[in-house]
Amino acid sequence: MNTDPASPRTPRPKGYAAAPTRRQLLSLMASGTFLAAGGGLLSSCARRGASTDGHVVLKTSGGWPYGPMPTKKDQQANAGTKSYADVLGAWMDKNPGVAIQDVKLDVWNQQTLSTAITGGTAPSMFPGDVLGGWNRQAVRSAMAQGLSADVTEHLKTHDIAGKLASYVKPIWEKWQVDGKFYAAPWIYNVGTGLHYRVDLVRELGLKEPTPDWTWDDVRTLAKGLTKGKRKGIVLQGWGLNMRMSADGMDFHAQLPAPATNWNWRWDYMSGADRWVPLIQGMRDMVFKDKSVLADVSMGDGDTLAAFVRGDAAMHNNTVIFFANTPGSDTAPADLAARLKKPMEDVVGWMTQPVGLNGRTGTTQGQVDLVGFSPDMDDLALDKAISLHAWMKGPGWVEQKKATYAATKDPKRVFDSADFMPLFAGLVEQMPVTPDDAWGKPFMDQVRRASKIPLVPNEAFYFPAELSSGPTGTARDDMTSRWANERGTLDLRGDLAKMQDTMNAQARSFSSSTSDPDFVKAAREYFGAHDTYWRENAPDYHRDVFAPWYQNSVLPALKG
Repeated sequence: MNTDPASPRTPRPKGYAAAPTRRQLLSLMASGTFLAAGGGLLSSCARRGASTDGHVVLKTSGGWPYGPMPTKKDQQANAGTKSYADVLGAWMDKNPGVAIQDVKLDVWNQQTLSTAITGGTAPSMFPGDVLGGWNRQAVRSAMAQGLSADVTEHLKTHDIAGKLASYVKPIWEKWQVDGKFYAAPWIYNVGTGLHYRVDLVRELGLKEPTPDWTWDDVRTLAKGLTKGKRKGIVLQGWGLNMRMSADGMDFHAQLPAPATNWNWRWDYMSGADRWVPLIQGMRDMVFKDKSVLADVSMGDGDTLAAFVRGDAAMHNNTVIFFANTPGSDTAPADLAARLKKPMEDVVGWMTQPVGLNGRTGTTQGQVDLVGFSPDMDDLALDKAISLHAWMKGPGWVEQKKATYAATKDPKRVFDSADFMPLFAGLVEQMPVTPDDAWGKPFMDQVRRASKIPLVPNEAFYFPAELSSGPTGTARDDMTSRWANERGTLDLRGDLAKMQDTMNAQARSFSSSTSDPDFVKAAREYFGAHDTYWRENAPDYHRDVFAPWYQNSVLPALKG
């Protein structure tokens, strides 16, 4: 189970179906959408391959990650299209016999993509995170079961790791599964935080966010920004959990239990005195202060849209939304343009608030993935990685230079995730900088966030789980109850009920990880946390983590 309810994901192209929730993801796994036999079905299939007699056809869907060569008519109509054609053509000149073909498949729908892969009809390249609904553990499980091709040697051939920016490498290295890579890095971003209206904060004489702000500060700011129909902040489902996540409620509640079949148990009651005030604080923002526009059914795009419309003065979201392309439906830059003010005087961004006792690290960098069809042969995989390396390196530079020459707008050069490019040394080749595009205040916070140490993530310590497991239904339902039900709730009773339900569900499942392997991984995982918190949040480590680690975790791992 993912102990962090905030699983940041990169925005998908407009018009695509929303990714499955964690609950839907696990239901898919339980119903057999994921292979449960360690990839045996896929590995036994003949590798039909995309190449014949030295010719390669790379199939992609909707232009992701790269589309076919544009027609001359399309090139004449759009300078950006012409630039893409020039860059793609330069690569094809060096790689004769390769073509890119568009196929119709909703690669952003997990079940659709998984079905296509197992049926041998998937595109050559696809968004790898969709395999697990942006849940790292589930993505690794899908990889271990053969839903994406092993590209380890091809990444070495094209020196992908050597090309990566310094802020990308530490995250990318963790994506190995048993020493192999089943994807290539696609884009990087520093994670999630709170976007806020700088102009309104200053007009109302309120305190601007700082790196050490807390959720009490957020509450005060949201209350001060609430006026008339405008709410202080808009929160989606996972955003409603962020106050609890800042203090690690779900992290502390999940305990190793190698004596059980599932290897985990849940204990919310031992920390109830700590958790109840946090939950009540979230509820007070919603019902007492009336400063929150909230709906657990909201997606990340919904909260962004509410912010840009002016329905709320803050929103909790991925940093990438700050740099949406001007002219799109939900670009903060367009909000600044309507107000005829510089971007930095209208919109700001700050990392997630810290928790009690100085617990930090809720904002975490991430690397999104490109997956590859397991049906591709070595020649096709080599060409796919070669194309990717070109388009993210020299091709990126040439396209961005052409974009600036045509528009003279740095925001269109460094839009979406491109203000922190995947490869090193690219920004230095540009005629403008990300600071020119989005303002130094924003970029200073982004650069600071890129240096936040990575909190140990269980997905990168434990063997990929090949068995279906308990869903997050009980946890998700409780979030909905806390955010929507008025009146006085028995929050302690809610925690007890949720704990009992989750443990009852866990007893019905068996992990694919052996007890010795689990204990070994758990010792490394929690030991890494011990080191991390001692170094990065000493007060939290001394007062909260260390007693819990000594009394609740280590005893379960003895023997």
